[in-house]
Amino acid sequence: MESLGVLAGGIAHDFNNILAIIMGNCSLIEMDYKKAENHIPAIKTAVERAAGLCRQMLTYAGKGQTVLSPLNIVKLVDELVKMLKMTINQNIAIIPILPTDIISVKGDENQIRQVVMNLIINASEAIGDGHGKVLVSIAKSEIKADLSTKDHLGNAIPPGQYVCLEVTDNGCGMDDETKLRIFEPFYTTKFTGRGLGMSAVLGIINTHCGRMQLISKPGQGTTFKVYLPVIISEYDELRLNAPSEPWRGSGTILLAEDEEQIRKVAKGLLQILGFTVIEAVNGKEALELYLKHVTDIVLVITDMGMPIMNGYELFHELKKLDHNLPIIISSGFGDVAISSYIAPEDIAGIISKPYTFDQLREMLRGVVEGVSA
Repeated sequence: MESLGVLAGGIAHDFNNILAIIMGNCSLIEMDYKKAENHIPAIKTAVERAAGLCRQMLTYAGKGQTVLSPLNIVKLVDELVKMLKMTINQNIAIIPILPTDIISVKGDENQIRQVVMNLIINASEAIGDGHGKVLVSIAKSEIKADLSTKDHLGNAIPPGQYVCLEVTDNGCGMDDETKLRIFEPFYTTKFTGRGLGMSAVLGIINTHCGRMQLISKPGQGTTFKVYLPVIISEYDELRLNAPSEPWRGSGTILLAEDEEQIRKVAKGLLQILGFTVIEAVNGKEALELYLKHVTDIVLVITDMGMPIMNGYELFHELKKLDHNLPIIISSGFGDVAISSYIAPEDIAGIISKPYTFDQLREMLRGVVEGVSA
């Protein structure tokens, strides 16, 4: 109970900080709409932090799921650095040292994003209010079979080809006791804001068959090195190098979502993508609208937690009417929780909230092209 209390207090603190960033930037936009583009990156970064915190809790509760796919880690880190520069103390310089070529790893994009953000934010906090710099670099690294390269626990890193993400700061550094305890779930060197922290980061790295190194001394800064296996599949490399083209769909989508603001945003994004949208505020209304427009509806997007008839009941009722109807689940629950009630092979796709326009577009593209193939 004490541990849960510590964790809940840390989450509340972190969420309040995130909400303060969002609210503050919204206020600045309201005062001067012409400068909105200056504040949007900070809002997006705050949302990413909030989503990452929710993913940590789902993982902690055993409801998270790692979805491995090829991703360009150079692009991912570059985008995160640009966003974090807008929110981190301006006395701290974040200096990216990134290669120009694509370096591919196989990983869960959201989880790798969480690792990078956590390391950079921790590095900036170690510097504090003074002037300092955080170096963020990526390079390919070959670990030899001589077992001389050790991880943070002193265990030999398996030989092979890796991509090495290195985050170095010139902050306060850590003593030996802190280095031993930093990966404990509820340990913190901060006055406030306790949580899973580096424990979650290490768990993600282990899930990706990676390794971590930690180099730090009091007053001499800290370096974290994260080693992730490099993709060697030619097919995966071709997928990453394939040129991206704007995609638009057509037809009618039934959107079931009880939160008005979420429904409004989702409808706007779907219309931009070329779809006609029929809205429902709960499962019962969605089922009635489907029966009324059955010849027009090409797919369904549904939330899970809705009143009167929830998303699980709606899903099963729709499948009784048409087993081949593509249904995308849009939910804040973890994938594991959903798949425990619905067979994964029956689900056209799962898009976790919050999601971006690009993520929604790619999800719809995959579903629509899969159906028409």
